[in-house]
Amino acid sequence: MGNNGRQLFVHPLDRLDSVPLVTATVPLNFVFVSANGQWVGFDEGGTLKKVALTGGPVKTVVNTGLGGSSGATWAPDDAIIFTTLDPTTGLQRVSADGGEVAVLTRPALSRGELDHLWPEMLPGGRAVLFTITATGGPDAAQVAVLDLATGTSRVLMPGGSHAHYVQSGHLIYTAGGTLRAVPFNLDRLETRGTPVTVLPRLVRKSHGAAEFVVAADGTLAYVDAPDFAPANMLVWVDRQGREKPLDAAPGAYAHPRLSPDGMRVAVANGSDIWVLDLAGQRASQLTFAPASHFAPLWTKDGDRLLFFSPLRENGLFWQAADGSGAAERLGTGLPSGVTSDGRHVLFSSAPGARDLMLLTLDAAHHVEPLIQTASTERNGVVSSTGRWLAYESDSSGEFEIWVRPFPNVGAGQWRISTAGGTRPLWAPDGRELFFMAPDGALMAVGIDARAGTWSGAGRPAKVFEKSYATGSPYSSRNYDVSRDGQRFLMVKPPAKPAAAPQIIVVQNWFEELRRLVPVK
Repeated sequence: MGNNGRQLFVHPLDRLDSVPLVTATVPLNFVFVSANGQWVGFDEGGTLKKVALTGGPVKTVVNTGLGGSSGATWAPDDAIIFTTLDPTTGLQRVSADGGEVAVLTRPALSRGELDHLWPEMLPGGRAVLFTITATGGPDAAQVAVLDLATGTSRVLMPGGSHAHYVQSGHLIYTAGGTLRAVPFNLDRLETRGTPVTVLPRLVRKSHGAAEFVVAADGTLAYVDAPDFAPANMLVWVDRQGREKPLDAAPGAYAHPRLSPDGMRVAVANGSDIWVLDLAGQRASQLTFAPASHFAPLWTKDGDRLLFFSPLRENGLFWQAADGSGAAERLGTGLPSGVTSDGRHVLFSSAPGARDLMLLTLDAAHHVEPLIQTASTERNGVVSSTGRWLAYESDSSGEFEIWVRPFPNVGAGQWRISTAGGTRPLWAPDGRELFFMAPDGALMAVGIDARAGTWSGAGRPAKVFEKSYATGSPYSSRNYDVSRDGQRFLMVKPPAKPAAAPQIIVVQNWFEELRRLVPVK
């Protein structure tokens, strides 16, 4: 990978330089190789694609939906077994040439299973390893095996995830931030003996995966970065760029949202939503893992929070802001704005498509399309007057900020940004529109549209330079504005970058593995 995860390279072992295979407009998720070694598969923005190892055109295999896939593996019969972030279906199979998708497993929700992830084909193509995520977090995950001939599956190892079979005769998997190994009988699909820790630490990714790979010749490569955890701060920034940190411990913060009264902040912290009481400097946890939760959004009365959970059927949920009661699922999609009358929620459709939708906050939770085109429209927000909709669209070839009348969105459209823009936000008085420039700077543009007729917009001007975390999960807005429009709540990365991840390569690792975990 390279260029912020947007390029894919191949490095021939007989050459000193790497050869680019793919350059994408969005980050690439993961890479897997065909059984015959001729193709490379990868996930690009929720679509599984493939490209020849020698280069050439990229071919689409299957759309995996919003949030993308959590693993894929190539079978000897040229089928691809993959997963999505929709827990109603676990492992799925499709031809590498595309076509009809077959569901192989479904999580047993009654037994606390949340999803089936990270498939890994066993030699011979008879069976596939996979991870069962479960209520209780990463330590409750299980390594399982699916017999493709019988369609039956069983648990091999509790408390583990992201398993691989290696030719030394071992099953290796991650558990508690370590890499463990146990002897494995390939004919009987059974483990033998007691697991042993063979690496004390390695980088773990989301949903139980880890950064390691083992080649057929026994070469191990893994990423060791013990200080790689994010430690962002929440800070107020005024229009002169002066900062004032919130009295909150560092965390993996994203998507801060001020309550309507300006006294609380809802924010994603890791996999959960937290609410910070600015007056009392208290923090309370609203949601609890193992599901991930992002993009909190207050209702107009401040009583409830809407949020998105990709691991819960790409669901749009809401829950009482004080944490009481259970979360209720309202639909499928990523919320971005509540109308000024508090009656509707704007959200991006899911999975797969990127249209702007409108959900009515009534008993029926009625959903209707707002903007549907061949382009991507997202992050819709309505002005405080209730008359204007701002959103981002790539209809021009790159993401720009647009404004339309609301709710009659077909009555006109005006481009606001001039050189790219994402994540719009109206000033509380409706006289300015803020957005993020491609270089991460916060921009502002004056709007003359208060009387219900469009009179135009000024030229975008920079409020302050990039020194804040603008990238965020699912491209949601990573900032908010105070009630008086003079301060901005930003996510500030640590001044001292985390230790750079180190790729460690161990040759002839099978010798060490057999010494630590003998195969009888």
